[in-house]
Amino acid sequence: MKTRNILSILVTVLLVIGCSSDSSSDGDIIVGGPTNEGGDGSGSTSIYLQDAASFPMGNIVSASKLTSSAANTTFKEVLLNDYNSITAENDMKMATIFTSAGNYNFSAGDAIVAYAKANGLRVHGHALIWHSSVPGWLNSFSGTNEEFEALIETYVKATVTHFAQEKDSNGNSIVVSWDVVNEYFDGSSIRSSIFQQKIGDDFIDKAFQWAREADANVKLFYNDYNIAGEVNKRNQIISKVNSMITMSVPIDGIGMQMHLNHNWPTADLPLAIQQITDTGLLVHISELDVKANYSNDVTELTAARAQEQANQYQNASYFYSNIVPAAQQHGITIWGFRDQDSWLYNGGNDWPLLYNNDYSTKISYDSFLEGLKGMSVN
Repeated sequence: MKTRNILSILVTVLLVIGCSSDSSSDGDIIVGGPTNEGGDGSGSTSIYLQDAASFPMGNIVSASKLTSSAANTTFKEVLLNDYNSITAENDMKMATIFTSAGNYNFSAGDAIVAYAKANGLRVHGHALIWHSSVPGWLNSFSGTNEEFEALIETYVKATVTHFAQEKDSNGNSIVVSWDVVNEYFDGSSIRSSIFQQKIGDDFIDKAFQWAREADANVKLFYNDYNIAGEVNKRNQIISKVNSMITMSVPIDGIGMQMHLNHNWPTADLPLAIQQITDTGLLVHISELDVKANYSNDVTELTAARAQEQANQYQNASYFYSNIVPAAQQHGITIWGFRDQDSWLYNGGNDWPLLYNNDYSTKISYDSFLEGLKGMSVN
């Protein structure tokens, strides 16, 4: 595996620990990660991620970061160099869109789709139903369960239909796929959510059917975290997905969020990817990041810890590239650019992403790239 020399590592460490969190215009970060869990700007690479991958390479965006302000210039340069797929971090979630019964605000999502169309990017929609993205008015809904279900059905169909309308020059929708339901399971049990309480355990089946009725062509995904690392949870997900297939519920793929630690999971990582692949569905590593300080045992990103993190990134790209057949590869999406923008940044106490706060690349970038090119850690 290619590594940088010790001087480069030390420079990287200093850059990471020396920069403070910015005051993002996006406000509080709310993403589809675990509940209650705590190209580059420097021109240092001769090949970009999307050039090394034989499948789509993605990252997250917001409408505000795609504006033409000078502050966003480097962000967009890195985006277009390294990635050909984007996911809306928050702007296409229910809490943003569903303003009141029968009323929707698609403006932020529309801006993202317009940018994608203008720059030849695909969009992965995220997420139609997630227990942590419910608008306040809906959380306090006092109508009947039947009326609640009708609201959700109308919302799902309206949202999918709306975003299916923007086409590329070949007549294909810019939004090619959706996370229909995010985190249906809590561990190995069905999560108690407002959707489960008011619609029933089968709300997931209904949601996928509603999405398919709205768009016959869009790819429909189930998305969840710790699919690698929690064996019992993974078994429940596979069992549910197989049941959906048997019952002809329209599902096209599984999103493995992949919020990893620098040393977890290990042997279960390739096994999990293989078992998800064995469902025959599309496989999407949908929210990849690697916590470097999960146990709060370091106060800076040491060279040793940076290398462990880099190895885990390389494991993710290598195993995905080599285990998942090309026909099932929906791609890998990194969950963020700079460390300071990550939902895991924790005031500068973790460094989970591929780029330092000045958009220079970390050794994790190099290692992730090596995995894309077919090189394993060992």
